[in-house]
Amino acid sequence: MNNTRLVLTTFFSLILLLGSSQYNFDYGIKLGATNYLGDIGGQEKTRRDFIMDMKLSQTRWVVGGYARYKFTPSIAGNLSVNYGKIQGDDALSSNKGRNTRNLRFKNNILEISAKAEYYIFEANDIGGKGRYLLDLKTFAHLGITGFNHNPKGSFDGSSWTPLQPLQTEGVNYSKWQIGVPAGVGLFFTYKNKHRIGWDITWTITFTDYLDDISTVFYQGPLDGNIGNQSGLTNADEQLLTNFDVGQKRGDPMHKDNYMFTTFSYGYLIRGKNSFYRSSYNFKRAKKDKERKVRAKF
Repeated sequence: MNNTRLVLTTFFSLILLLGSSQYNFDYGIKLGATNYLGDIGGQEKTRRDFIMDMKLSQTRWVVGGYARYKFTPSIAGNLSVNYGKIQGDDALSSNKGRNTRNLRFKNNILEISAKAEYYIFEANDIGGKGRYLLDLKTFAHLGITGFNHNPKGSFDGSSWTPLQPLQTEGVNYSKWQIGVPAGVGLFFTYKNKHRIGWDITWTITFTDYLDDISTVFYQGPLDGNIGNQSGLTNADEQLLTNFDVGQKRGDPMHKDNYMFTTFSYGYLIRGKNSFYRSSYNFKRAKKDKERKVRAKF
């Protein structure tokens, strides 16, 4: 809980700092969906990277907030805090070996991310009527994230047990990790104040334990062992020998990754510096010019 408070305090302090500068700043809230790519789900012998190996039925939710500061017409910095859930279940795999492994997990992720946005395309007057009420920007982003996670396992999918303290593979991994978020997005700005956006972010992590699975079985297939539930299936004895101590439990060659896709609403704080005027006041100037032209007639 203290770590959570530290993350939130840091985030809101930076919002106040950036907001007080009054240059080109917006902040808002986000809501969306999550998924992950790791050692649960998919077909282990025919692994496909990125979204091709995800199980859509395991999609869960994410909520968050962001603050964006625009440094130049092409580059902005984005600071965000997100809280999302990921999960997976061997029962959903089409691989018989994974069905027999019989593991499942869920994990809550709290992250704080700092990203740079590069604007690829913009349209300053959607509709082309000269009123400049709505504009569009599309961007690519890349950054760094620090996150806290806490994988939990279950025998039946109803009651859940934290797995990190159990060291199911004999590894005392940290709940705090870092990752590299990358993705694309867009937003519409209405009347220079309201921003509606969407983005998709793929976070490459440096841990293989988002699902608590990585290397080999550390303990045998006992009915009371949450780290090896193969003994609870109806598989034949020959297949069950593949799940003895020291046998392959996961894929250590690939780290776990997760994906957030969110819709956002934000509010733009109008600045007073020369950059802001060059970016937005040209709209007002064009409107005034059009009014003067019409007045001659």
